[in-house]
Amino acid sequence: MRLFKYLHPDRTDVLRNNAIRFSSPRVLNDPFEMRPHIAGYYPPGRLSSEFARLVPEVTAQEYSESPAELRAVLPLEVFQAFMQPLWPGLEAKVQSGFEMIVPPIREMMTQKFEENLGILCLTESPTNLLMWAHYADSHQGLVVEFDPESPFFDQRVGPEDDLRHLRKVIYQDERPAVFLTEIEEFSPFLTKGIDWSYEAEWRMMMPLFAANQIIGEGPTAVHLFEVPKAAIKGVIFGCRMSDEKKTEIRQILQDSPEYEHVRCSQARIDEEHYRVLVTDGAEEQIG
Repeated sequence: MRLFKYLHPDRTDVLRNNAIRFSSPRVLNDPFEMRPHIAGYYPPGRLSSEFARLVPEVTAQEYSESPAELRAVLPLEVFQAFMQPLWPGLEAKVQSGFEMIVPPIREMMTQKFEENLGILCLTESPTNLLMWAHYADSHQGLVVEFDPESPFFDQRVGPEDDLRHLRKVIYQDERPAVFLTEIEEFSPFLTKGIDWSYEAEWRMMMPLFAANQIIGEGPTAVHLFEVPKAAIKGVIFGCRMSDEKKTEIRQILQDSPEYEHVRCSQARIDEEHYRVLVTDGAEEQIG
């Protein structure tokens, strides 16, 4: 697998300082980032089944704590029959209470993700015309190829860690619906609308507090994480990149022995088809 990052021409600092930004969901261009549809607290029927399971236990507990005089003249079965009509009304009140707390919990989750979670977005394709246009300053920028096998891309602290490693983004027509009591895995938060499927995205998420450098404050703060130079495999110059920028990038690479392995390639437009070709003098990649 090969993974790439489209960059604006001003972002040569990624190579110079071997540091890359992990962005809060709030600054990404999809407003649905990390926001599956929270359909409720319990799935349909779950609260009723919980009540059916707990009612005998709760009723028996209430009966055991009632005065001995009452228990002497009122058998448990009669007490249960007396209490039974009260449970549906109580269940409805509990259900209403859960429905009321879902919106603030949903907003709190979104806020916590935006304040604490950083996302690095990579792609499988270095030749996507839209991504060159949107993320590489209309083909004036560059694409950096990363080695997905680098230890940098798997920093998990345990088998249950949903962060700190590469995850493939899921694309689908319908927004995933989750219930707060049923969230057992992270895939709903890795799902995007089908309109974004052209990005063929992989992402890595890190806690923002773990950044090696933080520039600025508040929502627009930039969180930079140090990337080993060995994790960078190649650089592709955009088909509109200036000669001055190419010279600058080549100089950065030449100044560091740790970049000796990095290959420079050139993107160019196909003369016959609507596509970009990437060449390094020895091979040609067709997107």
